[in-house]
Amino acid sequence: MRTYTKLMADQHRNELVQMIPERYNSIGDVCFKNNGKMKEIWLPLGCKVIGREAFYGCHIRKEVILPGRLTEIRAGAFAGNCNLPRTDFPASLEKLGKQCYKDCNNLKSVRFASGSRCTEIPEGAFEGCVKLSELILPDGAETIGNRAFYKCKELKKVRIPDSVIRIGEQAFYFCKLEELQLPDVLQELGDKAFFKCNGLKSVLIPKSVQKIGEGVFHGCNRLEYLEIHHDPEEIGPGIVNKSCTIRCRKESRMDAYCEENGLKTEYIDER
Repeated sequence: MRTYTKLMADQHRNELVQMIPERYNSIGDVCFKNNGKMKEIWLPLGCKVIGREAFYGCHIRKEVILPGRLTEIRAGAFAGNCNLPRTDFPASLEKLGKQCYKDCNNLKSVRFASGSRCTEIPEGAFEGCVKLSELILPDGAETIGNRAFYKCKELKKVRIPDSVIRIGEQAFYFCKLEELQLPDVLQELGDKAFFKCNGLKSVLIPKSVQKIGEGVFHGCNRLEYLEIHHDPEEIGPGIVNKSCTIRCRKESRMDAYCEENGLKTEYIDER
């Protein structure tokens, strides 16, 4: 694999537009890190890997066209690019690294192509992307990691793929989600996964969920109803505000939980 390295990149630090020769199929770790003069980047069509923190702290102001052979973007690769407006991931992408787009605070659109091979949105991937408003997740995603969309304050709508089995801690912390449909295969909701999502009014927890973490919907001040029609194996403290009503089965474990925690209940008809 031919890797474009930092030593080679240093020869071009005065250029506003960086065009990487087609003979390279990998961008090395920290290759352009903190190159504040970089405004635009053109990747080779055969590029398969973008290295760790390769474009960290650059000032890229146009969408980087990711090639159709790309398989991996490593940790922190585009983090801290304050002017990057959007990113479209090709179907070939298999792996995103942690915090790969963290604090890209002008990033408005993130879209995964139909048929994407990516199965995990990793820890902190889009943390602090405060203007993110359009999000299309990969259809085959299984895990949304801890703090994946932490404080994406403009994110109002997201379709959680039917394949997701785990939503991590603080995954959608302080987002503006207005509605939420959780998949029927979901098994775990991490601590504070939807903390302070003030647009939510009603949520149904699927019967597949066996772990509801601490404070999952706490701080969701407009949440009127949380429906839990089964008895999860683990329920953390303070899952909702006391103003919220839990819809559950009478004399169930959830009913006992509500009584112990001073939460309002409304019993469902089991017929």
